[in-house]
Amino acid sequence: MSAVSSADHSYFDSDFARAISRRFEHGRFLIVGANAQKLQCQFAEAEREAAAWSHDELASKLSHDTGKAQFEIAVWFYSSRENEDEITAKALSISADAVVLMPGPGTDAAMRRPQLVECFGRFGFVPDYECDLIDLHPAAVCVRRQRGKIAEALVGAMENALARVNKQFSSLQRKLQVRDAELKEAHRHIAALEQKLLKVKEYRRELKLLKEQRQTLRKSPERRIGRVFLAPYRIPEKLAKKIWKNLQRDGKTRRRSIPSSEYQRWFEQHRASTKELKQMRDEARVFGSRPLISVITPVFDTPVKHLEETVESVLAQAYDNWELVLVDDGSTAIELLRILPRVAASDERIVLASLGKHGGISAASNHGLALARGEWLTFLDHDDVLEPDSLFQVVKLLQSHPDADLIYTDEDKLGDDGFEAPLFKPDWSPDFFLSCNYLGHLTAVRRDLLRKAGGFRSQFDSAQDYDLYFRIIERTNRIHHIPRVLYHWRRSESSSAISVRQKPGQLEASRLAIEDHLKRSGELAHVAVDWRTHAFCVRRELLEARKISLIIRSCHGLESLERCIETLTAQTSYPNYEVVIVQADKKFPEVATRFSHRLLYLPGAADDSTAKNQAVEQTDSPWLLFLDDGIEVIEPDWLTIMAEHVQRAEVGAVGARLLNPSGLVEHAGIIVGANNIAQSAYRGFPADHAGAANRQLQLTRNCSAVLSACMLTRREIFQELGGFDADLSGALADVDLCLKIRRAGYLIVYTPFARLYWYDAPGKIDMGGQGIMEQRWAGVLHGDPYYNPNLSRERADFSLGK
Repeated sequence: MSAVSSADHSYFDSDFARAISRRFEHGRFLIVGANAQKLQCQFAEAEREAAAWSHDELASKLSHDTGKAQFEIAVWFYSSRENEDEITAKALSISADAVVLMPGPGTDAAMRRPQLVECFGRFGFVPDYECDLIDLHPAAVCVRRQRGKIAEALVGAMENALARVNKQFSSLQRKLQVRDAELKEAHRHIAALEQKLLKVKEYRRELKLLKEQRQTLRKSPERRIGRVFLAPYRIPEKLAKKIWKNLQRDGKTRRRSIPSSEYQRWFEQHRASTKELKQMRDEARVFGSRPLISVITPVFDTPVKHLEETVESVLAQAYDNWELVLVDDGSTAIELLRILPRVAASDERIVLASLGKHGGISAASNHGLALARGEWLTFLDHDDVLEPDSLFQVVKLLQSHPDADLIYTDEDKLGDDGFEAPLFKPDWSPDFFLSCNYLGHLTAVRRDLLRKAGGFRSQFDSAQDYDLYFRIIERTNRIHHIPRVLYHWRRSESSSAISVRQKPGQLEASRLAIEDHLKRSGELAHVAVDWRTHAFCVRRELLEARKISLIIRSCHGLESLERCIETLTAQTSYPNYEVVIVQADKKFPEVATRFSHRLLYLPGAADDSTAKNQAVEQTDSPWLLFLDDGIEVIEPDWLTIMAEHVQRAEVGAVGARLLNPSGLVEHAGIIVGANNIAQSAYRGFPADHAGAANRQLQLTRNCSAVLSACMLTRREIFQELGGFDADLSGALADVDLCLKIRRAGYLIVYTPFARLYWYDAPGKIDMGGQGIMEQRWAGVLHGDPYYNPNLSRERADFSLGK
């Protein structure tokens, strides 16, 4: 009789105990044939009682048979060996009322499972086909003590089991389609790169030819004769070149000191002046709360000039209660090693430590974390620069929000020609954060929370901050944004500030960080790289394809409605929906005879809002999609993509990317407060435009509102909030509904991966209800949390504001 193996088996994952606890909500567990220590820890975390026995312990129970089962559920990780089947099955049949059979590593489940089912049958146990264990393992089966005759019930149970198999097959088929689409996108990206590579090769050939021609000319007799005739003029030419070179050098220095771009001029107007910094220093001294802030800076072979600029930016802080923790990560640069002690001695608030050898960014940061004394921690790269009021602004926010746990600011890049490429960020947007690490720099985190999260993990180096932030947001929602550029990220050859390609492993590390977060959150999803943006697309598992009523208001004519219905029914892959055509009059009587779909004639609906509300009352689907009759489907999975989001408990409404027939954006979410009340984001931009402000056109993100030209929501939310306001029409009614959804605590999601054409889109938002909106939503209209206040309010295009 063999004992439980001490090997670290990989046939159960870190969520096994919680997964099986969801299937069996009551009773004690007995585990046989697995890593006892690991599984007992898992069950303890899941707050379930469990015992792990070896085969010897299990066999000994036979001699103490009381005739009553000691456990409700037993789990046997069986091996390929058959010699222990009979005695183990007998012991388990005595010890538990139900046994879950799980194949161990290297076991042929197709062969062993029938053998074990037959073996347990001899002890009165039969398979329970209604117990679905597919999420534990495809070959897992539960056998239970037989109670009476069940032959007649087996047919129905088997049919149900087959239905589950078909459901699982459909799910796998959808996963295959998602992977196939991902692969095609990667192939398109590779093809584009190959075209660029061919051009580079062509340019290189031309350059080589030009060099050969130049060399031939240099050796030609004509050139030698020419040099003789031009000799008297060459001395003045050399002098002129030297003067011109000096002038260029002086001009370059002046260009660096004088703002030359629109952003640089804007930044000089908005950064803290010398006078304001003096006032900040005075204000900081009388703050009611003056926490110590630890600035952690790992150092590795940093150019000395850059490190000195980094340290000087900390010394210049208007808030003076800080410490700078410099951690040398095994640097080898002689000049840097010589200068570090001198830097540390320049101010008593600077702490210098060393790892002794190169351990990586996470190891160095964790060492700094262990040394830090501050209540708050922030991280500064060894060649980046802080604005003088960076720490002041963080502590100022804490005066009004003392319960904050995570604070982040806007940032820009520091290049050869000064500050550039600003990142004006939205307030906390969880879906945008799943698309990319937009928090970036500068971030400040409460020390106790960071330590509870476990610090940095080396396996995520190059995306270690992204991974850490995920573990922090799983523990708090007290996240605050300071919409002010307070951090300058230096562009260098080794930094992804230039391009993500500078760190080839960063994309994969980021993708794994997202996957790890989703797994901890219990979300079944696939994370793919969006090669156009080098950001991410999260495709969630559709847990149930619930019925969706597609409510289409017929108002643009028969031709438009016909195009909409035909593309819907021919191209939509979502399996469970109904089309509901709504007419407020009999302007188009042909609709009743032309289409076989459900038609609602609502003569009492005087306006669009009332018509949609009445249509909802006459349907019973759990999910509702409001659709303009000018919509045309582009890709089959558009509705599935939207449904993946609306199934989430925290989401109240989902909107798609709508394009006009020319391929220009008509809708990419709504910005409230722009153009007085509201305006569609990126309207008029090309569909494939990168999108200003962190690529927000191309990425899934949260927004304040979406239009009912294509809006998916849940019935209970719609009815709870009273539907559309009949006193408002068109886009303002949509915005009003979405603002009520947000006020109720739900998120609004814009997904660019659900793309549709929108014919006959209105040129601009009808402002007929502006007075109602200004009275009802006065506070909201002055600041959209998902649109940075530094951006233009005249246009919703994420361009620089005044």
